[in-house]
Amino acid sequence: MMVNIKNPASSVRVIRIGIPTLSQYSLLSELITTLSCNLKEYFSYEIHIIDNGGTLQQSKEAENIHSITSTNLKIQVETPSYNLGVAKSFNYLISKLGKCIICNDDVLFNHKDVIAIMQTAEKHHNCVIVEGNDPISGFSTFYVNRPEVIQMIGGFDELFSPAYFEDNDMRYRLKLNGYSIENAILPCWKHRRSSTLKKSTELYKRMHWCNFYRNRNYYLMKWGGLPGNEQYQTPFGKQSNQ
Repeated sequence: MMVNIKNPASSVRVIRIGIPTLSQYSLLSELITTLSCNLKEYFSYEIHIIDNGGTLQQSKEAENIHSITSTNLKIQVETPSYNLGVAKSFNYLISKLGKCIICNDDVLFNHKDVIAIMQTAEKHHNCVIVEGNDPISGFSTFYVNRPEVIQMIGGFDELFSPAYFEDNDMRYRLKLNGYSIENAILPCWKHRRSSTLKKSTELYKRMHWCNFYRNRNYYLMKWGGLPGNEQYQTPFGKQSNQ
């Protein structure tokens, strides 16, 4: 059934949302507050937060995040013993939640965007992922429509750590295996880019760019070119055993 924005009462559904977070807890709190609006009319959310920074529960935002919890909005916070990084966090959320929306902690969206995502997934029911139509935000907000396919091809490559190029790698691998990704126009979605980097120390910034170029070089080695200019049909250009 298509989600009907004009007659939402007959289409209420549970939506699972996974959010890895590192340090932008105030933005995370704002995102969850935004999602809490109009819940009874549209959706019931189950939000699973992976606190890679490890200090959410001690932050001033924790009380506000937990106070938003209601019958229609359930929140679970899990704190790993170390920063899982983006790819490992994605894989964990997909294995735990199945079909779900996964997003950064520095985006904002509401029920109108969720409706757009769900309608796109239902229109293109064989697609593996539905992402927004912003050309440079990567998988900052995406819907896992066929989690079994992502798991079948090995999940996100966790060697792209802690972040960058894991989305390009997944996109290219899905293409090589004949699977599609669809774009949805998200009417209210916003991405506040590089929030963590702007507020970080000089040491963190140096580590960030070292990681970025390391992952960039790994992508080059793996696919023989940067995103959009890949040369290999198999990782590292190795011959298939088949």
